[in-house]
Amino acid sequence: MVRSAGWVSLVAGVFALILGIIAFAWPSASLKVVGLLFGINLLILGVVRIIQFIFSPDAPVAGRILGVVFGVLVGLLGILCLRDLAGSIKLLVVFVALGWLLDGLAEIFIAIGDRRAGSGWRIALGLCVTLAAVAVLVWPGLGMATFLLFGATTLCFVGICGIVLGIAGLRARPA
Repeated sequence: MVRSAGWVSLVAGVFALILGIIAFAWPSASLKVVGLLFGINLLILGVVRIIQFIFSPDAPVAGRILGVVFGVLVGLLGILCLRDLAGSIKLLVVFVALGWLLDGLAEIFIAIGDRRAGSGWRIALGLCVTLAAVAVLVWPGLGMATFLLFGATTLCFVGICGIVLGIAGLRARPA
């Protein structure tokens, strides 16, 4: 199970890093493209969280159930972003921030329930995503450029952490 979770983290990390680089390289993208990229990211994060919590036998049952619920909610927020790509920028920003908040909390819960190597990275990842979400929720009127800067930075950090965690999971010896 550890190796499959490693592959999931690695693939999600590479995807997040690519999205972050695209957001940095193409800041003038239309709202539809931004909504599409962030919606796809939230949808994939939701699926990844569900898979991680279902196949995490070491985590407490209550934590696994809560993690699956968070994963479903993150995925639903991604679907909402994809459903109305031209919707209000403030609504899109709030959906993305709520998705990040739930995903950051889920990552922290994974780290607390998992005693293997790499939990420090998981906590750092969860805190980074949670703090970015809180910043965006506190200031939802941020301009699109500032939101993209927050978003691209967060996606790059999440991608790098996901890649590191994925490689660590692939290198871990089965218990």
